[in-house]
Amino acid sequence: MVALLEQVLVVEPAWENFREDLAYLSDFAVNFRYPGEFADEESALDAQSRCRLFRNAARKALGLET
Repeated sequence: MVALLEQVLVVEPAWENFREDLAYLSDFAVNFRYPGEFADEESALDAQSRCRLFRNAARKALGLET
């Protein structure tokens, strides 16, 4: 996700504030899709919260309903 962020910062520089969150979420996209790997409840809820915050910011920037 951070690689995509680098491409988008040209038009949405405020999204730099989400760099740490997107890096954290990237681990979930890769590590936990394989059998035997899982996140504990606290980590999963944290990831969900970070995702929701970025999603709302992205939807707002794109003029979509949040």
